[in-house]
Amino acid sequence: MTKTYLKMLINFVDAWISPLYHLVTELSVMQDVFESILSKTKVIEENNRDLLCDLELILTKGALLLLVVSNLLLWEKASSIPECLQEEGGCWNPLVETFNSAMQQAGNLRKLADQFYIELNSKMIRRDEAAVRAGTYCHYTLSNPPDRGTEHADFETEAYLKTLINYVSAWISPLYYLVTELSVMQDVPEAILSKAKEIEINKRELLDDLKWILKKVYPTAEIKEELPNWEYLSSLKSEAKYHKFLAMFNLSNCIYNETYHILFYLSTLKCRLTGKDC
Repeated sequence: MTKTYLKMLINFVDAWISPLYHLVTELSVMQDVFESILSKTKVIEENNRDLLCDLELILTKGALLLLVVSNLLLWEKASSIPECLQEEGGCWNPLVETFNSAMQQAGNLRKLADQFYIELNSKMIRRDEAAVRAGTYCHYTLSNPPDRGTEHADFETEAYLKTLINYVSAWISPLYYLVTELSVMQDVPEAILSKAKEIEINKRELLDDLKWILKKVYPTAEIKEELPNWEYLSSLKSEAKYHKFLAMFNLSNCIYNETYHILFYLSTLKCRLTGKDC
């Protein structure tokens, strides 16, 4: 019976090998496909192939071991079963995992923005008033959620989450233009371009996680985008290389600093909505 189930599972997994291969092939040649979508599709295909290999290995060499393990699990005392298995949803909580994913994306953003900032800082020759302002002023402060005091404690959770989504969204457009401009500029170091692309992908994935959390917890919620204008956009599009660097300098510095606050807000929301890591 166990062997029959295993064969059925192998057929089930194998049924998706060809569709996933063709999906990756088509996405690879399509124009304007987000890198995050293509990369996730490739990961799904690879994981599906790995799973199929593991199942076939179990069928050919591990059927007896599988049977023994199954019996041992049945004989295990109930007291040794992990406590989370007795909870609704078991040990895997998609809401908790999505918060963990969002926090990991924010941590990655902080590292990438720091590396990007260092790359740019080494190329900033002029240290005038404009450069100082670009390295200290951030447009997102207009939409910051409260992070301390009574206002923070009393801030309604749904509104808090929506504000955070707008907070993260504020850099999506600037990052898109950043990657676009860097891609057509001459003599741009590969390290700077690749870091910019990674930052944009991480930011979009973080935003996707936040929007998923909103729909999961508040299925009927609607969000009104209130995004402040980024004043350095015109500098980024300028023909003057110095002005472009000012815009990039501002962007990298602000994204690095904002991730500190994002991690704090995510931790607060995770505690409120899941009761974990409070």
